[in-house]
Amino acid sequence: MVAAGAVALGLSGVLCLLHAYLTRPFWYDEIWRAHFVSEPLTSFWSELTVANTPSALGWLGITRLAGEAFGWHSWSLRLPGFVAVPLLGAAIVVLTRRFAGTASAVFAACWLCLNTTFLDLATQLKPYTVEALVTVCIVVIWTADPLGPPDEVPAAGAPRGPDRGRLVRRTVAGVLALVAVPGIFVVLPLAAVDVWRGPARRWRLVECLPALAFSAVHTVGFVAHQSSQRNGDYWDRQFLAGRGPWAALRFVADQVRATVTGSPPGIDRFDPSLIHGTVPTGPLGSAPAALIAIAVAAAGATGVAALARHRQGRALLAALGGAELMMLGASAARYWPFGPTRTNLYVVPLLVVVVVVGVERAIRSLLSAVRGRLPRGGPQQAAGRSKDALPTLALPGSVIARSLSDSSPELVTESDGSCALPGALDSAVADSPPPAPAGPARVPGLAGSRVGLARAAVVLPLAAVVAITGCGVLLLQTSLSGSRPLWEHRDRLRGLDLMVDAAIVTRRVARPGDVVAVGGRLARPGWLYAMEASDDGPREPTDLQPGPAGDGRPRRGAVGGTVASAAAERSVGETSASEASTVGSVGAVPAPSRVAAGGSAVDGGSAVGDHRPAGPAADAQAPATGGVGAPARIARRDTVFFGGAKPALLRQLARRPVPPGHLLVFVFDVERTSLAGQLAPLHRAGWCATQDWNFRLTGVLTRYDRCAPSSPPPRRVIVAYH
Repeated sequence: MVAAGAVALGLSGVLCLLHAYLTRPFWYDEIWRAHFVSEPLTSFWSELTVANTPSALGWLGITRLAGEAFGWHSWSLRLPGFVAVPLLGAAIVVLTRRFAGTASAVFAACWLCLNTTFLDLATQLKPYTVEALVTVCIVVIWTADPLGPPDEVPAAGAPRGPDRGRLVRRTVAGVLALVAVPGIFVVLPLAAVDVWRGPARRWRLVECLPALAFSAVHTVGFVAHQSSQRNGDYWDRQFLAGRGPWAALRFVADQVRATVTGSPPGIDRFDPSLIHGTVPTGPLGSAPAALIAIAVAAAGATGVAALARHRQGRALLAALGGAELMMLGASAARYWPFGPTRTNLYVVPLLVVVVVVGVERAIRSLLSAVRGRLPRGGPQQAAGRSKDALPTLALPGSVIARSLSDSSPELVTESDGSCALPGALDSAVADSPPPAPAGPARVPGLAGSRVGLARAAVVLPLAAVVAITGCGVLLLQTSLSGSRPLWEHRDRLRGLDLMVDAAIVTRRVARPGDVVAVGGRLARPGWLYAMEASDDGPREPTDLQPGPAGDGRPRRGAVGGTVASAAAERSVGETSASEASTVGSVGAVPAPSRVAAGGSAVDGGSAVGDHRPAGPAADAQAPATGGVGAPARIARRDTVFFGGAKPALLRQLARRPVPPGHLLVFVFDVERTSLAGQLAPLHRAGWCATQDWNFRLTGVLTRYDRCAPSSPPPRRVIVAYH
């Protein structure tokens, strides 16, 4: 427990150094999860049918609780994943200590929890670290049977029936399975081991029923409801489905090899958005990588053999092997990817424990062999033998034993161990061969070969221990090799990071009666979270400040800023939109006033062409003296989504009972090309683009005003956000 606490404390210190990851904006893989977490309960169930990948009910509940308690900020929603890292390290120490020493347990926790790819996943709004923690806790709880193995024969007179302690522990494991999507992949193999053999199998089944019921209902009723992505092609390379017999065998072999020889095994090394550690090559080329792969595979085989002789070890192997087999079967039906992907991170702690146990058993065996070959003579023999003398074999005749006292060499021990008379000493000496000449002793050929074998029996195990230790050091170096990029990329943009900024600008530009159109199938969940739930401000609040009065240009570096509308350049007396102001949060927002074209003083919430806010949007206005207001969120009924399977944008606009006053169109960056065909007809329908806001790696927000279809397109003003 002391080691577990020390590991948890050390990992907490590492996360404190990476605290910048808590507050940076959500990118695409995070913000869509934030949407499903924050979705109102009235539409929560229907929204889950379009989820990118399934989420566990328990994880959604924990994350939603964090958002409700601390506000819908990026740091609050990422907090459960951060907290899970030190807890996972402590849990790995507890599990490994059942089969290995404390040093090995600490090494296992550091090997996984300090890995660059693992920390990159842990610092994002993703459930993988929580699922890994849940898996280790399930195995620890399930195998904590103080009364003995489940298949033991009850003692005479003992009551026959389910054990209350086991029933409680397995029920707790079933509840924990609700927090992890793959929880059933761990619970079902453990339950199968319990009921496989033994005189009380039916009572063991009764003890496992709550866990089986919880995990089965959760999987069939909640997780399967979110399986829309199985109809896509994103995970096709990790599915067994659609392959012939030989292709299937090759697929399984490749994925098993990639999983076993990964560093650490099983972590996603294919996602380009993640930071990956690399094996240092140098002048040796790919030799270190091959050495690590061989060492991990050999240690894993040794660990399997060692754990198979241990009752709790067999349960751990059953959980690991059963989970892999169930994932393979699910991949044949396109329900779950197989291989070293981030979705399978939950089995990595078990793989690490197996490898570490194998390493320790191998080192112990080698050291035991060395100790067995070392001389164990008494103190007199050790004192009388020269350190440089070679070991010699006893001659088959008599052996002369001399006392440490030179004055009494009287006893001769014969080959049968009897004591000779003193008078026989002279004859024994007379019959003995003459002493050998001075110089190095000559060792017979047979004795020399045995000496060489004895030396090899000591040197080779020690060399193997040194090699294994070197592989462990190289493995840790590989695991930590991406630490510098992880530290330096704290503020890097991955894609769709500025969605909150785009939503804030849209809230300030939009007027009552306007319609917001969001283009791109992938943009929908992120836009809904940024517009309806997020309490975060923009990435850089100063980016939304206006430039110098009247210059109509962004601030220095083309980062942020607000420009006058092109309409102000075309018509005197027509007010311009100035949507930006300093923002610290989505709450109260100061809106500095400025003099627009025509001499009319307008504030940061003013409209284009005398279309002034009213109703809820009027809260965004501030008096010319510099009041405070909050831009209203745009209701979902005033937002249309196009792209993918959605109807065309013009068709959706034509179906609206009231034509929009102005049109604000946001197009997701990666889908701009595919949606260009839907934007081109807008000019023919009487819509002219007047202003663009570019959000790097996120998308473009464009304002469309009414215009004559035959008139040339007006001049467009562009504002860039980085």
